[in-house]
Amino acid sequence: MIRPAALALALLLAASPALAETLLHLAQTATVMVAPDTLDATLRAQVTSANAADAQKRVNAMIADALAHARQVAAVTTSTGGYTVWRVGPTPQDRSERWEAGQTLELKSHDGGALLKLAGELQQKGLAMQQLEWRLSRQAETKAHAEATRQAISQLRDRVDEAAALLGLRFGSFKEIRLDVPRTPVFPRMMTTAAMAAPAAAPPSAVGQEVAVTATAEADAILLPR
Repeated sequence: MIRPAALALALLLAASPALAETLLHLAQTATVMVAPDTLDATLRAQVTSANAADAQKRVNAMIADALAHARQVAAVTTSTGGYTVWRVGPTPQDRSERWEAGQTLELKSHDGGALLKLAGELQQKGLAMQQLEWRLSRQAETKAHAEATRQAISQLRDRVDEAAALLGLRFGSFKEIRLDVPRTPVFPRMMTTAAMAAPAAAPPSAVGQEVAVTATAEADAILLPR
């Protein structure tokens, strides 16, 4: 048998707002500005000839020469890209049979100066610049996102304390925390085929701009009475 006094105390404790928990949901995004650390360039060898075999032969020779030259620069990683051959349709001004062949050459380096100098030399050999852009390496992106995540969590914790103080409560614990997945920053293409189609007498220039790497932290925080 429950005594009336004990029952009254139990009901009082159950109904007391001082024992209630308050669940606070917050999200915080932090941004870190990072300078891109990798320069990518795409150059293209392209030849027009009266027959497909000759066009391919000449493109092969251009790429072989470019590769041999590029591989002398240790700071630059070199690879070949897509290979295309197609027939050029006749025009009212030129009814002769024509074929075009082309292949791209990819250059990557953390040393922008070395890559730009090499790109200029390859353009003098007849290759055309198709694309030139700075980007973040995977390692730099991961490091920047980790720092942005640290800042987001720190700022989130500060906001929880601020909200608790405004509500006349105190922080108890986090019930749940959610962190976003790193996303690759999008870089604008700095130069394209239209801008750099002709062989250059001097190395091209490329100045990288800092990019924003963001991270978001969401949390459910339990606030308790003071």
